Amino acid sequence: MAETTPYPIRVGMIALSDLDDPNPISGMPYRMAASLRAQGIEIVPLPAQKHAQTGRSLFRRAVDRAMWIHKKRTPMWVKRAIDTTLPFIPRSAALRRARSLSACAQSNLEQALARGTRIDALFGCCISSALYSLRTDLPVIYFSDATSPVLQSTYPVLALRGRSYRDALREVEHQALQCVDVAVFAAPSTQYSAIHDFGVPEECTRVVPMGAHVYPSDPGSIVAPTDAPTRDSCELLIVAADPVRKRVDLATETAEILRSRGIRATLHVVGPGTPRSRASGAVDSVGPLRLSDRNDRVRHQKLLADCHLQLLPSLGEAFGIAPAESAHFARPSIVADAGGLPFVVLDGQTGVVMPIDADPSAWADAVERIVEQPESYRAMSSRALERAREKLSWDAWGRDLRAIIEAEISNHRPA
Repeated sequence: MAETTPYPIRVGMIALSDLDDPNPISGMPYRMAASLRAQGIEIVPLPAQKHAQTGRSLFRRAVDRAMWIHKKRTPMWVKRAIDTTLPFIPRSAALRRARSLSACAQSNLEQALARGTRIDALFGCCISSALYSLRTDLPVIYFSDATSPVLQSTYPVLALRGRSYRDALREVEHQALQCVDVAVFAAPSTQYSAIHDFGVPEECTRVVPMGAHVYPSDPGSIVAPTDAPTRDSCELLIVAADPVRKRVDLATETAEILRSRGIRATLHVVGPGTPRSRASGAVDSVGPLRLSDRNDRVRHQKLLADCHLQLLPSLGEAFGIAPAESAHFARPSIVADAGGLPFVVLDGQTGVVMPIDADPSAWADAVERIVEQPESYRAMSSRALERAREKLSWDAWGRDLRAIIEAEISNHRPA
């Protein structure tokens, strides 16, 4: 057992964004900083990008914004052509960015130490580029919900890039993982990739699931089991910022098939949706909801509370925050067997896991079975809420990370 630290642990948190901003990287840095603070850990922010610091001129902001827009608007075929014909360009760009981020984090770390700030360990979320050339004697704890191979299998747009670009990402990540003392991952699928794709020793890895971003305002008011769907009322939910990868059209067709079978199903689509979903009479097009907007959050909470099932037929998913959110409202989910989803949703216990190649008719069959078996639904509702509170919460994440951090600090102390 690790020796208990006699004073508050102070962690330097390397970040690519403002730790008080709930929007970047799906809110992960914000939530993780808050969770560690809730465990009594003092956070020393160590920005890895200059724009994360104060004092940036309006001119510099305008230039950076223009460059970002130009990069976003460059057609994929142009990027792929450059990757293929001029492979040194994407590699040079990736390494230049990694060195820049590492240098910024290194400078902020050294400045903090020079001021006499005690830092016991370093932590960061999705910061492989910022660790690329970082040098420190402090223990480094790294968290991520994905590796670059997982990202490439999850996001089709990355798979469209040329090999030189993908190899550059792997090179940066491989170098970063060499300086990590403990690599913590959100799901076993990502842990497996770190071990087998990057050679990270298994004993240096951990799996700690993430929590949800949207919780009940009063968690104590959620009581399981919740009301089961019926043939007269079957409310379905899909949260999909990327409607193609998350297959909103498949979920839409599922709802339409259910209606053709006499089940009054309505699919509520959070996100931009698709032309097909927006035209469907079986769909309620909610539109995008922002975490930082209070009214959006309240509406999201109501959808999670009212919808009997969340559907997530993703082609790829590193973890699966959306089903975790439904579970906190005692609502099961039906998900595809992709990435971390079978870890978030336990098949037959907290929901249903469907084969990745299952068609809309098979998804409709799964929903209909649940409608016809209310006792099974109620059992899944109770187990989903129990697992959400015990494992899929930021409180649980914070407790587990504190234990890991304490152990590494203890391991680094002189004998």
